[in-house]
Amino acid sequence: MLSSLKMWRARATSNVEDPLYEYATTGKVKHLEQVIERYQSDLFHFLKTQTQAASAEDICQKTWLKVIEKKSFYRQQGHPKAYLFHIARNLLIDSIRASGKLSELTDSKVGMTNSNEFTKTSEKQWLYQQIAALPLLQKEALSLQLEGFSLAEIAQIVGATQETVKTRIRYAKETLKSQVGENHE
Repeated sequence: MLSSLKMWRARATSNVEDPLYEYATTGKVKHLEQVIERYQSDLFHFLKTQTQAASAEDICQKTWLKVIEKKSFYRQQGHPKAYLFHIARNLLIDSIRASGKLSELTDSKVGMTNSNEFTKTSEKQWLYQQIAALPLLQKEALSLQLEGFSLAEIAQIVGATQETVKTRIRYAKETLKSQVGENHE
């Protein structure tokens, strides 16, 4: 009885909650369109925080192509958004490796901004610049948290433990706090 209720619930909710699963099982384009409509802007925003806008667009397109190509491998485990971000992250890493900038990005330090340039109208832009200048792993974890992912989902996306993710986020926030403090002195 309990197992039949679970199966009924899975069938009843899969169509509404996970159009990616529906696309993977049926291959109908309308489900893929729903997935793209639902997650495109979040995916692009995440990629844009990790790389330049043109690269983010390319990687976003490659992500959708990979979803189409590998639809038979999708399993309804976790949130479909986490699955998409995992694919996008792997493609981002491939792109960075191909450009030879991986070591440069992981060793980068947060840049300083002159306090005279720090105005109320540019605070948000300044914060995005500071996040973009964080070391790659910290920037990635913080950006995913800002996208609304839980620690467990972030750990799944980046292939690390939850404790590692918490540490990366903590270091990122500490670095940003110190930069804010330096700008207001």
